[in-house]
Amino acid sequence: MQGVVERIPAALAAATVGDAVPATGLNVAVRKAVLDEFRTRTQFAGRLAEIDALLWAQPDHGGELVNGSLEDHLRQLRLRRVTEPEEEGQFVVTEGEGDRFEVLRPAYVDELTGKVLLSGHLRRVPAGDSFVGEEE
Repeated sequence: MQGVVERIPAALAAATVGDAVPATGLNVAVRKAVLDEFRTRTQFAGRLAEIDALLWAQPDHGGELVNGSLEDHLRQLRLRRVTEPEEEGQFVVTEGEGDRFEVLRPAYVDELTGKVLLSGHLRRVPAGDSFVGEEE
């Protein structure tokens, strides 16, 4: 919300005719500020998801400190990291054969919009093999 408030004066200045802001100008200015803020948030959230996905793919998920810090950032932005292959709608199957799945890269969902920011990747594995996210 802070970003929207910061963007409104510039948008109002662009909509001002003389010394007065027409009523429609105020609506246009606020709408533009909100859209610009969401666009900026989406870009930032997408980059954060990409960084988190790269670290998550490491054997130690980037280490306890880094992983914890990124989880805090994801939570603050209301982004959900999906690591359960059962949520098939957020994943793309990239390779393999078998009846089970292994998560190669988590998916990221924006909880504010419900949209997938970054699709996850799954690999098919034979039924006897375990997969990431499964309890042993």
